[in-house]
Amino acid sequence: MNEERIWLLLSLQLSNEATPEEITELEALLQQHPGLDVKAKRIINIWQSKSETVAADTTQAAFDRHLQRLSNQLTAPALQFENAMAEEIQAEGKVIPIKNTHRKWYWMAAGAAAVVVILFSILSNNNKINKATKLAENTVSTKAGSKSKIQLPDGTQVWLNADSKIEYNENFNVKLREVKLTGEAFFDVVKNKEKPFVIHTTQMDVKVLGTAFNVRSYPDEATTETALLRGAVEVSLHNNPEKKYYLKPNDKLVLNNNITAIADNAAAQQDSADKQLVKMKKVHIDKNENDITETMWVKNKLAFDNELLEKILAETERWYNVDIELKNEKVKSFRFTSVFENKPLTDVLEALCLAAHLHYQVKGSNVTIW
Repeated sequence: MNEERIWLLLSLQLSNEATPEEITELEALLQQHPGLDVKAKRIINIWQSKSETVAADTTQAAFDRHLQRLSNQLTAPALQFENAMAEEIQAEGKVIPIKNTHRKWYWMAAGAAAVVVILFSILSNNNKINKATKLAENTVSTKAGSKSKIQLPDGTQVWLNADSKIEYNENFNVKLREVKLTGEAFFDVVKNKEKPFVIHTTQMDVKVLGTAFNVRSYPDEATTETALLRGAVEVSLHNNPEKKYYLKPNDKLVLNNNITAIADNAAAQQDSADKQLVKMKKVHIDKNENDITETMWVKNKLAFDNELLEKILAETERWYNVDIELKNEKVKSFRFTSVFENKPLTDVLEALCLAAHLHYQVKGSNVTIW
């Protein structure tokens, strides 16, 4: 119990939130536990050395990333998009402000606590493995019903859609900028010819130098997609890494996840399988919204363009954090086109059921459609 109290008080001290009484209590506890006092001083030295060598904006970005990682452990989402997202996406490199709440100081202390735990873990691991190289994984994720925006160490802006996760190692931006994506994310990548940016999904890799694009790779969906807004990207498939696909602005690549291999015994067979495996399309520009449907989610708009009802319901589940049971299997192939901006779940259900001649019932977080 004393050890947990020490790390909590130390986190408050590092975040400049400790009261004089708490600092006195911390000093007394460290005197009672000399072994922990040594570790605490090492952590303080690392913290101070980082503060002296890292610019203020970089430090803030690092703090934000630790806060994001901490939010992965919460029952309710910690960060959500503001309604002003529609304007933010147009400004490159612009950071979206998060509303202050009465829990502001709690989050600051908790964020510093996360830093202390991470530093303490590094020290402990170094002692256990005799300073053998071991790269730590940084993970940022969103829960169903929430979305988030983060900034990577190189300045790249990433918008994470609901129920999504992005991972990167501590060696990110050393020689190569690599991330792993599960779910959907919009990337605005800082240009660096010397350090390509690569997104790994379960089915394909997307390589860029500096560009803005969307990647969708949910494990329960039949396709993996990437849509390019500006710049250029190179896509390679895990089952055929030698073949490259190059996208230009407003191009969209759709990969069929259900096809696991490309025949390589003959060029003709490969071309035939390739056409089934990959489809090259154009992004859909909604004339009413004057926007690209594939990236409207970044602006808090739930948009569908001639989409299957089955996929729409899956997206609605993630968007509103509900479980939907469709009892009428015949309407799964029904297609729907619409845009919902800041609409409650019932509005979406009303529109879908009216168009498909269905009925629905909502009980808590469970929705039944028949």
